[in-house]
Amino acid sequence: MARKPKHFKLKGTNYNIFQPEVKQTKLDNQILVITEKIPYFNSFALGIGVRAGSRDDFVGKEGISHFLEHCVFRRTKNYESKQINELFEKYGAYANAFTTKEYTTYYVRALNDNFEKVWNLMKEIVFEPKFDKKDISKEKSIVKEEVRSYTEDPEEEIFDITDKYLFRHSRLSHPIVGTIHSLSNIGIEDLINFYERHYLPSQIVISYVGGFTHDVIVDFVNRNTNTSFLKAEHHVRDKISFKPMTFHKKLKRQFLQTHISIAKVLPNLPTRERYICALANLLLGDCSSSRLYRCLREKSGLVYNVFSIFTSYSDCSAVYIYSTTNPSKSSKTVDRTYNELETLHKFGFSESELILAKEQIKSSTIMALENYSERLQGIIKSKLVFGEYESLPETISTIDSISLDELNNFIQKYFEPNSWSSIVFEPK
Repeated sequence: MARKPKHFKLKGTNYNIFQPEVKQTKLDNQILVITEKIPYFNSFALGIGVRAGSRDDFVGKEGISHFLEHCVFRRTKNYESKQINELFEKYGAYANAFTTKEYTTYYVRALNDNFEKVWNLMKEIVFEPKFDKKDISKEKSIVKEEVRSYTEDPEEEIFDITDKYLFRHSRLSHPIVGTIHSLSNIGIEDLINFYERHYLPSQIVISYVGGFTHDVIVDFVNRNTNTSFLKAEHHVRDKISFKPMTFHKKLKRQFLQTHISIAKVLPNLPTRERYICALANLLLGDCSSSRLYRCLREKSGLVYNVFSIFTSYSDCSAVYIYSTTNPSKSSKTVDRTYNELETLHKFGFSESELILAKEQIKSSTIMALENYSERLQGIIKSKLVFGEYESLPETISTIDSISLDELNNFIQKYFEPNSWSSIVFEPK
């Protein structure tokens, strides 16, 4: 008789085995260096994060933080854009950058043998850019095409419009890429002024993930970084005034489907409540077992696409629900979404749902941290947005300790159905 295969279950997993050595040092010039030593691999990830995002854009020149991120790759003290691209490729490196509402990150992946060369190039790009009128004109044309591509993407545009009204009394309402009009207003002096105001040592985090020790990276950055030209003045960012007001708007667009955004602002949440909200968001609309997916797609067949997003900023948070449907079904889709929010607010989630959400969040957290670039970007975001960095064991422990009462009390406090606002894109 064939023997049945044995099934092994890993109990009491010690997540410390996944946790690398994390160290941080604030240099004399006020730059913060954070490293995660992960041995055995022959590559590294390096990032430079700057606490400057679209919420810091000059009024009337929205998109300048994102535009500056593009422009620094155009020309440095020693190189032009063609040379920069060729050098990265020569070193076998992958470099990129992105801008958010809160910060800008420049990052690169490469082999250990090329660390010094890659660092010197990244250092020039971020710390020693050279702004030229001809370069700016070319890059402005490129970014305007990026803006146009967003206006043709209903998902991108509806979130920008939602933020415009959701944060209408704050610069969080600014679209990250700006508008055609605002980009036209940006000149070389504006770029220089923005750079000098925000690219300050005290607002910069250098993050490294790889096999070198923390002391080696700190010593190298100290010896090879001249920031004396960066001004020491500290810019204090305006804080959002948490006075949420609901709105319901229907707008005509040249799309075939109806696109729906339902959203709300939350106050600044402490770390534990951010995890609670992440669990609530996943169960609301961020997985195929979520309430909205089952209700709007599986049961009713009203939509193909529906999901929710939870976003945290340094002084507030927001939750968004997005769906697309046939125009003839739009009213029913909106009604069913609000009905589901009402049911959730009244009865809360179940214990089985909480268990599912915890496993999903833990899995996604651990798997993301197994990617060098994800680890790097997580460190930069944590420090620049929240001012703290939590280890993986601490994160897992917090998630595991959240009770059903905590989750449902959070829903009672923040997910009241009448507190949600909506934007609907209707076909012309």
